[in-house]
Amino acid sequence: MPDLRAHGVLGWMYWYGQAVRKDRDRSLHHYQLAYDGGDESAANPLGLGHFDAGRAERALEWFRKDHHRPISSLYWQYRTIEAHPHLAGHADEADDILLAAADRGHLFAKRDVAFRMMKGHKRFGTRRQGLALWLGLYPDLFRLARADAYDERLR
Repeated sequence: MPDLRAHGVLGWMYWYGQAVRKDRDRSLHHYQLAYDGGDESAANPLGLGHFDAGRAERALEWFRKDHHRPISSLYWQYRTIEAHPHLAGHADEADDILLAAADRGHLFAKRDVAFRMMKGHKRFGTRRQGLALWLGLYPDLFRLARADAYDERLR
């Protein structure tokens, strides 16, 4: 049985071109092998890889399978549906996912919610609430600067 961690590391190496020539397809292949072998943490890079390659349906499928980083997964589901509205299961699915990610502390989701509030989207809140949320992001930015690299609420 192949070493799952080795496939995950190889996927990372090929994705970023570390000690090997950058090859996104080979990277996804190794991440797929890692996931098929039981490494559920490979779902996130598989989703990101398909998102970057323009394969939105596949990206959304992988982000929905990602239980290793659920908050980041929510945010990337939102980004995928926002870029490809035809993938939404219902009219407000992207907004619902964005709010869930923001409620769980995802920094960029909170930023997007604040912008929507300030632009006057009543579903999210008032403009004043949006400004307060935006100003409230500064402590999060400081937390980001000194955060643990594995604090996935900041991704």
